[in-house]
Amino acid sequence: KSRGSFIMAQMFPATNKRYGALIAGNICTMINDPRDFVPYLPILLPDLKVVLLDPIPDVRSTSAKALGSLTRSLGEATFPELRPWLLDTLKIEKGTSVERSGAAQGLTEVLIAGGTRTVEAVLTDEILPLRSHPQAATREGVLWVLTFLPSSMGQGFAPFIDASLPALLSGLADESEPVRDVALRAGRVMVRSHGKSHIDKILPPLEKGLSDDDHRIRVSSLTLLGDLLSMLGGTKVVKGEADTQDDIRQAERAQAQIALVLGSETRKRLLSELYLARSDTAAVVRQIAVQVWKTFVSVTPRTLREILGVLVGQIIDALASGHPERTQVAGRCLGDVVGKLGDAVLPEIIPVLRDSLYRGDEHTRRGVCVGLNEVISCSSKQHIDKYLDILVKAVQDALCDEDEGVRELGASCFQSLYSTVGNRAMDEVVPVLLIAMESGGDDEHAKARALNGLTGILSIRSRELLPYLIPRLLQRPITESHADALGSIAGVTGGTIHMHFSSIIPTLIFELASFYGENLDDDEKRREEGIRSCARQICGNVDDTGVNWLISEIVSKCSSDKDGVRKESCWMIQVVVEERKAQADFYEQIPIMYRELL
Repeated sequence: KSRGSFIMAQMFPATNKRYGALIAGNICTMINDPRDFVPYLPILLPDLKVVLLDPIPDVRSTSAKALGSLTRSLGEATFPELRPWLLDTLKIEKGTSVERSGAAQGLTEVLIAGGTRTVEAVLTDEILPLRSHPQAATREGVLWVLTFLPSSMGQGFAPFIDASLPALLSGLADESEPVRDVALRAGRVMVRSHGKSHIDKILPPLEKGLSDDDHRIRVSSLTLLGDLLSMLGGTKVVKGEADTQDDIRQAERAQAQIALVLGSETRKRLLSELYLARSDTAAVVRQIAVQVWKTFVSVTPRTLREILGVLVGQIIDALASGHPERTQVAGRCLGDVVGKLGDAVLPEIIPVLRDSLYRGDEHTRRGVCVGLNEVISCSSKQHIDKYLDILVKAVQDALCDEDEGVRELGASCFQSLYSTVGNRAMDEVVPVLLIAMESGGDDEHAKARALNGLTGILSIRSRELLPYLIPRLLQRPITESHADALGSIAGVTGGTIHMHFSSIIPTLIFELASFYGENLDDDEKRREEGIRSCARQICGNVDDTGVNWLISEIVSKCSSDKDGVRKESCWMIQVVVEERKAQADFYEQIPIMYRELL
């Protein structure tokens, strides 16, 4: 009769199912000896299992509590097949998410009824190892268990937080969307139930997740961090503009409460991480970061000034990470800070960036250049003019760096500076580099750095700089350092240097001719070798559009009345053939070359 009544109850609305499960769970408390109920379990359990997988959450919850109550009253040994069935239902691939949710809720209640040791044994040995199972359904089942255990166990779940967090975080990055959804749900449950009491365990993984390579983990970490801070601040994450007076007052109160709970330093660190996330490469991350930021910050410029030291430190760390995406995010963030604070922040940021250019490794220096470029691009001309001195020094350091990647980024910084202040950028940088190159004495390192800087500028502004530079390098007698510099310059100005061949080629030929028939000492021999090497570099690096200009200038000197000039002109024709053999772009000029040689 009881079985028939229970089945009939299932044919009625959800309320009847819930009441049926409720009575089944409490029936052991209504009789003198619960063991008298054991003979009826084979009749009752199948129906409780069916109700446990019901589509309606309230019905599933009541059935799960009923199973827990029966286990507590009769002992798990009375139900030898219940736990294996629940675990199998969690893992079955053909089951629905609803069924896995019900099985997880039922398993939670059964484990809790068995005591903490039972929970620990099953969670550690049977459930958590499944977090990397190849089937998405099984991974989802694990996370459903973590959704129900924290709130059901209360503070009793605290010892399992450390073991559960890795499964939760890996679920947030899972390739299966249903698994990610359940993981986020489990995370929110854990934050609500244990966020305040165990913030020291929950907060660090969330902070780490903000810089994860997977944008889905960054999204989930931001969402959970917003929930945690909202709970600590006694507010809710805003969804709109949050610009009303009530929103502003609520944000002020929430931030004060967070500072009281976490301390000033932790508050600054979290707000800095949130502000960095506002510049993320993924739009969804930026959107959530802005929402969380507006929830706790009412006046952005004021808060930025408060956290500036911590924020700049995090930006520098990200710039120095060597990770392209993190470097890009940090650069954007730095530009955004400069755009909002202007001249209030430049005197603090530029010295830090320049110091990092001196002390950092190549990854740090490259990242700093990305940040420096953003600073220049986002600053107004008025701010650039005001702090041009310190900006020029930082750009100059980047241009002269030993690392080619840093020099390329430094050239981009110079280009941004030139776009803002025009020829002033050239006037501030180039003379200093020329002086360093010409008066370095025996300091070859200083000369090399200066030459690096000049070639970096020439790679982007050769048309403007070559007319200024070429006459200085061609002053006779051409020194070995000037010859080396001209050769290096030819390597980065192949597309424009031919416009100066009318002065370069004759000067080189006449200078080489001056050695003809002379008894040279060692210094003069080195100077001659340097000039010949320079000529080879010019012939080898000029673009094909400039080959005709090159050969025309050379052959024009083949008819000179001076033996040394004719000799060096013929030698330079030989150099053209040797250096451009692979390009084979001088064939049209061969008849002219033959005529002059003959």
